[in-house]
Amino acid sequence: MLIRHIAGSKKGEVEKFSVENTPEIRIGRGLENHVSFDPVKEDTISRDHCRIIQDSTNREHFYISDSHSKNGTFVNDVSIAGKTELFAGDIVKLGKEGPSFEFDLDPRPQSHIKKTRIIDPIVAKETKMHTATDLPKATSEKTPPAKEGIGKNTMQHMIRESEKKSKTGLVITIIAVLLLAATGGYLFYKNKNVKEIVHVRDPKTTFTPTEIAKANKEKVVYIEMAWKLTSTASSEEMYQVYYPVWQNKKIIGYQGGYTQNDQGAIVPYLVTKGDYLKAFSNYQGIELDLIASGGSGSGFVVDERGFIATNRHVASNWLTSFHFQDYAFPGVIAEPNKEGQMAPVWDKQVSKEMVGEWVPGNDRRYTGVNTYLDVTFANNSQRTPAKIVRISSTHDVAMIKIDLPESLPKVELFDSYDEIQPGDPAIVMGYPGIAPVQLVLKRSQDVFNSNPNITSVPVPTVSTGNVGRMVRGSEKNSKIDDYKSTFGDYYQLTINSTGGGNSGGPMFDEKGRVVGVYSAGKWEPGTSISFAVPIKYVMELMGRQEVIK
Repeated sequence: MLIRHIAGSKKGEVEKFSVENTPEIRIGRGLENHVSFDPVKEDTISRDHCRIIQDSTNREHFYISDSHSKNGTFVNDVSIAGKTELFAGDIVKLGKEGPSFEFDLDPRPQSHIKKTRIIDPIVAKETKMHTATDLPKATSEKTPPAKEGIGKNTMQHMIRESEKKSKTGLVITIIAVLLLAATGGYLFYKNKNVKEIVHVRDPKTTFTPTEIAKANKEKVVYIEMAWKLTSTASSEEMYQVYYPVWQNKKIIGYQGGYTQNDQGAIVPYLVTKGDYLKAFSNYQGIELDLIASGGSGSGFVVDERGFIATNRHVASNWLTSFHFQDYAFPGVIAEPNKEGQMAPVWDKQVSKEMVGEWVPGNDRRYTGVNTYLDVTFANNSQRTPAKIVRISSTHDVAMIKIDLPESLPKVELFDSYDEIQPGDPAIVMGYPGIAPVQLVLKRSQDVFNSNPNITSVPVPTVSTGNVGRMVRGSEKNSKIDDYKSTFGDYYQLTINSTGGGNSGGPMFDEKGRVVGVYSAGKWEPGTSISFAVPIKYVMELMGRQEVIK
């Protein structure tokens, strides 16, 4: 097995492995990997990023699987979710902007060699040969053309017949005109006293989910994003410290470092690379794990100038609870030692429950930065970069914008907060991640980059149901002074065919108006419900809202 590095810090290197001795190749930043990357230069690669495995039943089959890496694994520029078959010549990229290598086998098995393309044969026309006997015989004699003429009697007969036809045609024309005049007079007399009746139909006010989906297909967009946490003071990237676990002078694993903040909460122990060099110097075996994440969501155009509404956790994911990797726990508390340096206290172990819901952006020392935020329209492959315009401070909604020279079609918004009722229809459109992926191949016409491009094409999914319940965030009336929902202000839906990737998609009513933004789902064995944010909070982002009068 050959790993030819074509981009990144190991570019130009070729690593060889005997598949008989090593049927599984582990790839990542950890020292225990077969293909190990520099932990500082390649900080977008996870410690255990992906694995290449030989099929035990068919030795010519090889597969690659992502090990829950933070930035994903791509094969021929297509993100993989589960186990994907590899062929000799495939390009593997570790993260969307990370290093890449070519997978190859030496020698290449017959099953990995591309088949010869067969071209239909061109049928050539047979050349016809002429002989002297086929040509007309030459002769000096000229044959005069046959003369054709009309006799005198024939001509007189034709004149008489023509005069008869002319008289007959005149008589027929006169009779036809009289009949038309008589018919017109009769109809005028008959309808003179009849009143005209006009049937007026009421305009259509409700639409089927199919009609709503067709009318809004070009207005619902697919959003891809990735972000990283940076220092507010220096803009440097933030890393969680991982301490090595030693046994018999060998590293047998790592445990994530955690500290206790001023409020007594347990949070990840984060440093920059500069902090790392100052605080740990040549501390053997320590690793840094970049605080970052990525994913996909949905959105919808609210203004023809390119303004798009979506969820806050799609546009700025660092403002929602962080999803730790499985290897982050159990962790260990880090405290200053006698020399004043942070060191692990091994008898103070940390579980996931002890950390709870940690939101990186809630600490003012850190801020998130999108490494990419791309928008793609339905049935298109061209990605368009977007920028954040506004983020709600209280609800899971945000506004982003793309710049295109054309005017974009937009959805119709309707604030139904005061009149929506349980049982009302709800139609959600978006791009759930569990839906099948559509791929297209585009051959490059660029002389400076001739590599073919395989791109996914988003196709929206329509999910139908009803409003099951209104979860009001707060309310006052004559019977109570105030109350507050522990969940927030949401519409609870009876829609269970949505999932990750639907976040930020529009929720339509039966009139085709957007009344909510799909935000979250809760799935348990045998039960699933979902939630949407009322559209009025998106409309607040579109203008100025006075909070003090």
